[in-house]
Amino acid sequence: MSGIAVVSNPRSRQNKRDPGLSGQMSFMLGKKGKVAQPNTREELVEQARRFRDENIDILAVNGGDGTLHVVLTAFIEAYEGAPLPPVAILRGGTMNTIASGLGIKGSPAELLSALLLRFHTDQHMPYAERNILRIEGGEKAEYGFLFGNGLLSNFLAEHYAAADPSPLSAAWLLVRAIASALYRGELIQRLSAPAQCRAEADGVAWPAERYLTVAIGTVDDIGFRFRPFFEALRHPGRMHALGFACDALGMVKTLPRVRMALPIDAPNVYSAVPERVVLSSSAPMPFMVDGDFHPAGQTITITVGPRIRFVLP
Repeated sequence: MSGIAVVSNPRSRQNKRDPGLSGQMSFMLGKKGKVAQPNTREELVEQARRFRDENIDILAVNGGDGTLHVVLTAFIEAYEGAPLPPVAILRGGTMNTIASGLGIKGSPAELLSALLLRFHTDQHMPYAERNILRIEGGEKAEYGFLFGNGLLSNFLAEHYAAADPSPLSAAWLLVRAIASALYRGELIQRLSAPAQCRAEADGVAWPAERYLTVAIGTVDDIGFRFRPFFEALRHPGRMHALGFACDALGMVKTLPRVRMALPIDAPNVYSAVPERVVLSSSAPMPFMVDGDFHPAGQTITITVGPRIRFVLP
């Protein structure tokens, strides 16, 4: 089966709201593709191997950032070093940061319909390429575009704990966190417990041993037009790593420059554009990849993985 393979997350926000969406997509695809809804990672890897053997033309992912990370991790494992097919993001999740940063807008059905039209008529498809991060530190290697521990991970955990998490609730949490930092309130104290770790970027050690967060990305936009990792786009094959060893108020003061994609010139903030970052600690270090949370051991190694071709609208 050449054609379009759609991997849909049945637990994503959009799919829960519209349980008939996968059937609609299957009808739209007809003989030009197939929809898969694996329920476990093991099923996903097996489905990825079948799609590899069928030589699919395009991999479409119906879900949010976390779904994209899980699907690409499985496909990279299944393809065993061979290049992946172009990837079309259909959104459909609680957070769609990667898609929004690439300028991909619309509902899953709208995006699939536009993709099918171009595929059927052999129209030119524009692409954007981004490197993906390889993160080793848990039970197996994970792949994603955004990594963070400490404050970044805690912020997302607080957001997802809400009754109905959404971009609007994330924006409101950000406003509350900034206000709490200004007045040293309870919220920011809960979010900003420092991560005890040492960090090396391409073998060069950063001097701090306590970080509010170590954040790494190969995409520039992390939502709300904040672009801390702008250097990654200027240096293909590398990541942009930031270590915030300041307090929460010090980090808040950097936000205007982060939003304008400017270098951060502030005390106790470290920046590098490496190929490899190693974090080590005397205690386990949980971390976040594209909004998904992972337990870890005492060492986390982040390297630059393969380049992914994204189909643009």
